This record gives sequence, structure tokens and C-alpha cells, in this order.
Amino acid sequence: MIRGLYIANSGMHANERMQEIISNNIANANTVGYKSDTGIVRSFPEELILRINDWQGGVGAQNKVLGEMSTGTFLEETLPRFMPGVLQKSSNKNAYAILDNLPPVNEPNRRSYFPVLNGNQTMYTRDGDFKTQVGTNFLVTSSGDPVLPIDGRTGLPINDARIRVQANGDYQYVTAAGAAYPPGQANPQLGTVDIIDSTKLEKYGDTYFTSAAAPVRGTGQLERGQLEQSNVDLPGAMVSMINVMRSYEANQRMIKALDGTLEKAVSVGRLG
Repeated sequence: MIRGLYIANSGMHANERMQEIISNNIANANTVGYKSDTGIVRSFPEELILRINDWQGGVGAQNKVLGEMSTGTFLEETLPRFMPGVLQKSSNKNAYAILDNLPPVNEPNRRSYFPVLNGNQTMYTRDGDFKTQVGTNFLVTSSGDPVLPIDGRTGLPINDARIRVQANGDYQYVTAAGAAYPPGQANPQLGTVDIIDSTKLEKYGDTYFTSAAAPVRGTGQLERGQLEQSNVDLPGAMVSMINVMRSYEANQRMIKALDGTLEKAVSVGRLG
């Protein structure tokens, strides 16, 4: 019975974590470029249950195998789903969406991203709802981080370059200090980079990703005046939340039943 309490408790804890994931997905159903998360629940290794000192089978048959029993479940990891969201027209003249080309057969998880600079670290996002920074007119994300141009020759981000939006809407590529970008050093332009295996990305906040692997030349096409919406399946998320709540309540009832049985056992022992 004591073991059953721990098993039910592990189920409640896993369901609680799953509910947090689903709730975060629902809260970001309208967040541009958001990729929904999926929780992977696994069971702990099963244990072989024996009945010791069982002599019914004769000499040498002291331990009778009763079977295997699970020792509980746990949330192993949280994985983002990189299925593209639908595109929606935007009145923002600096809005962009990425249309992914069909990835190669040997690179099924290849996706394109905008490179941005968060602090001193290059990160990647699908949120193309860009705006201009007050004072510098740099092109920045909705969080205020600079959008990095890419080098047209190498296809890689240029960390010391910025995109300045001019009065007529054209883009000018300058240094981080706002000076004219030195000619000949690179060919800066607005573009994307590709991450070969997006499943290795780690989420940072709601729409940013970090990667230990270096990016490569982008293959995605830019659609100006469009925004990629969240890929959250709202009806499916609501159904999943109901199922998680039912599982949580079932584990809760199991703990209550076991607790009542233990209470009766203690009462019988006290009377004896």
C-alpha cells in the first residue's frame, strides 16, 4: 500500500507538469510564431515482484514469481512542435513570415529562422512581427532585440551589423554603433538561416530558440506583410487538458483509498 502511494503521487506530479505545458500552449494560442510544446511521459523501470519463502513448489522453490509492477511515471522531456502555423495578413509594413521549402529526405527537421541578438547571444525566432527601435530606427523584434542581417556570401548572421529602417521604408545596413557598414567586409541583407535539426533547439521564452549547432544558409522564403500564427491546436489542447485532469483525479482517488485502508490497518493493529 505504501508503494501504491508513491506510484499515485508520481502520476499526479506528471499530470501537474503536463497541465502546465498545455496551459502555456493555450495562453500562447495568439502569439505570433509560437511553437506549441508536447510533454513526453514515461514510466519508471518495472520491478520483478517475488513472494519469498514460498515452499509450495518443493525444495529450492523459495521465491515464487508474482509478476512485474510499474513504479510510477515521470515527465521525461518537453519537445516543441515545429509544424508551421497559418499565415495572416498584417498592416505592419515591417512584418515578415517564413515559408519553409520542403526539407531534404535526409534532413526532415530542417527549418528556417530569423537570427536575432539577445544580449551577446545569437538566438532564432519565427516571430517576424518586427518594429523600429526608438532613437536608432533599428529593426528589432517585438521584445526589442536587434534583428541580425545575414551575409549574402556565406548565409550566416553578422553580429556586428544592424538593419536601419529609413524614412521611405528602405533598409540600410550599418554597424552596431550606427555608422556606415564598411564596404567589402560582408554583403549584409535581411534573410533567414537554417537549423539542420530543429529538434535539438532549446526554447528561450515563448518565441526564441537557442542552438548549440551552428546555423547554415537559409532556404526559407520571406513573405512581407504576413505573419506566421501560433501552431497551437486549441480544440486539441482543451481535450488534452480534460484528459489530464481526469487522470489527476483518478490518482487522487487512489491515494485517498489507500490512505483509508492504511488507517483501518493502523486501527486494527492498535486494537490488537
